[in-house]
Amino acid sequence: ILKLYPEIKKLADIKSRLVKNIFSEDADFSFYNLLAKEIEKEIKNNTNGIIITHGTDTLHYTSAALSFILENLPIPVILVGSQRSSDRGSSDATLNLISAFNFINKTDFKGVAICMHKSMEDSSCYILPATKTRKFHTSRRDAFKAINIKPIACIEGERVDFINYHPEKITKNLQLKLFKPNLKIGILKTHPNMSPLEIKNYSKFNGLIIEGTGLGHLPST
Repeated sequence: ILKLYPEIKKLADIKSRLVKNIFSEDADFSFYNLLAKEIEKEIKNNTNGIIITHGTDTLHYTSAALSFILENLPIPVILVGSQRSSDRGSSDATLNLISAFNFINKTDFKGVAICMHKSMEDSSCYILPATKTRKFHTSRRDAFKAINIKPIACIEGERVDFINYHPEKITKNLQLKLFKPNLKIGILKTHPNMSPLEIKNYSKFNGLIIEGTGLGHLPST
């Protein structure tokens, strides 16, 4: 990354290292725990901010997981991705990465967030909330959107405009609320002509989240 984007060396004193090289769809609870432990190590080494590069397919899952694991997080942890690979002229990688650096440099934000393109134009990025963001398109540069809430901030060049951020005072030390790696949680989407067997398939799981219709309705026949 440092070789691909040498301009970021002017933005900060950077320590870059590989934690794990996997497809984002292979991320699991063990991976989230590993990331959290590595973040804890960097905080103990007096790191001022952390940027995590991540595949976009499950980037928002990882941001949500880290926000739950990292309690009393005293620094910014920003996840960035690229909807279009860095070897393409239309890649969003450069702006996403540089915007994440500028956000950390220009603010006192503490917590986990996502930095991705604001629009299809290659001009600005949003800082998006870790637990309320989804990916809505396979290739659009503005595929990531905040759900039922405004973005945290907008970054255009070195300018940062906060939109919806309420900083909390950190009065306790960082604590890791790690996930149980073997915990099995299912997610089931209801649909017409649903069979009871679909629910029974989860009988040996530890929990089941049901995405119902309307106000949460589930077929009863």
